[in-house]
Amino acid sequence: AIKMGLASKRKGRWRFRCWQKLLLALVGCPLAAGVLLVLVAIFRAVFVEQQSQSILHILNNQVVEKIDESQITQRAERLAGALKIPSVSYGIDNQEKEALLQLHQYLQTNFPLIHSASFIKKEVINTYSLLYTVEGTTKGKLPYLLASHLDVVPVDPSSWDVPPFGGKIVNRTYIYGRGAIDDKSGVMGIMEAVEYMIQKGQRPQRSFFMAFGHDEEISGKRGFPLSKELIPGTDKHVAMVGVSEKGSATLELSVSGTPGHSSFPPAESAIGILAAAVAKLEENPQPSHLGQGPESATFKYMAPHVSFFYRILYNNMWLFSGLMAREMERVPLTNAFVRTTTAITVFHGGIKDNVVPPSAKAVINHRVHPSQTVAEVIAYDRKIISDSRVHIRVKTSREAHPISPFGQDCIPYQMVAVSIRQVYTDAIVVPAVFIANTDTRWYLSFTTNLYRFLPTVVMPEDVSRYHGNNERISIHHYNQAVNFYYRVIRNADMLIDQVPASTVNNGEEEL
Repeated sequence: AIKMGLASKRKGRWRFRCWQKLLLALVGCPLAAGVLLVLVAIFRAVFVEQQSQSILHILNNQVVEKIDESQITQRAERLAGALKIPSVSYGIDNQEKEALLQLHQYLQTNFPLIHSASFIKKEVINTYSLLYTVEGTTKGKLPYLLASHLDVVPVDPSSWDVPPFGGKIVNRTYIYGRGAIDDKSGVMGIMEAVEYMIQKGQRPQRSFFMAFGHDEEISGKRGFPLSKELIPGTDKHVAMVGVSEKGSATLELSVSGTPGHSSFPPAESAIGILAAAVAKLEENPQPSHLGQGPESATFKYMAPHVSFFYRILYNNMWLFSGLMAREMERVPLTNAFVRTTTAITVFHGGIKDNVVPPSAKAVINHRVHPSQTVAEVIAYDRKIISDSRVHIRVKTSREAHPISPFGQDCIPYQMVAVSIRQVYTDAIVVPAVFIANTDTRWYLSFTTNLYRFLPTVVMPEDVSRYHGNNERISIHHYNQAVNFYYRVIRNADMLIDQVPASTVNNGEEEL
């Protein structure tokens, strides 16, 4: 009996030790794994690699010539003059067309050297757009295109402190007017750079095009400006170059019901059913795709330039993308980088105060993340709504653009990046997905190298002016924009002599 009691005690202690070891294993293994992951993340942050020098180090080592600043006031005045022309786009085939023609004449008058040069050909496309072909001295080299647009968005003059089409220069510092940022500064900046070259007796070696559309504001934007505080971790300017852009899907949701008098309404009306569906879409946004598209490269390129805490996050998207997504989705602007966005833009319902309407309609506008397809977005909507009474019709759709190359061996991207850094010397240049739409879709069949960048600085206090009230650009920032275009042209020429003839770019001819 004593032996049996001892055996029972030993067996009990053995079981206890087994449970204890199992518990320690269950707690210890995840803890050890967590510690290991943290150590890996810290190691990657400490030894984060700077983006290696590409073949374009030759551009970094050159003496950087910039435009003569003695004409900075005259350039500002010419931009102010262009802002006085109300070349507004209200909608498809609804534009101030006479103003567009007036702007054509303004360019003709103010840039006489461009319009009299034997090596520059001007063409008018579809009556209102302009295409200039600048023929370089060296034949057989791949040309490039600089694009901007002539039209501007509508404006409510009563909300402005200055006349929106007054072209007013305030305190010799800011140029006010609709289009100051988006994007007459682009049109005028490109023209100023080329006019300056001709004035200096220079002729480009490489051929290129200048394309100025007349209806870009109907369906798109131009690109990212330089900004601060959008991406935390640095006090430097961040220049995001759009290497892709979101797709879009405009959907019409409709519900048909039974009309009747409001004194004896049905249990559920068409408006109520549709409102519930729309509420579900807002309460259940499209899933996060942070780290699955070009934005993963955005943070990788940022990592060497930020404080240590953010370096841990940015260089370990594989571990922290969920945490970063939850923080970024708190702010509408940064949320747009995380996922396909959902915007309810139109809602139509009732017909009379005392009538239950027979139908209701709403319009949903999605901006589609490059990691999703339009079909996947619609399928998600159907799943979330989960109501067969809600019919979905696709009004318009467009897939996200292919991702243009941006690696260290991609000469076009690196040339743009170097040109940015030569003018904006503190800028961190990173590839990114452009969250709106541009007219670059018209060029997708011509090249794989499409880059969306707006060469101006938008300060945090000026973000609301972009397509908003009191739009303005500083004279200094406008002069930098002219310099950027000048550097692009000069750098493209520099590569003619410096880049080996064997250098091939993405299946296209060498640059």
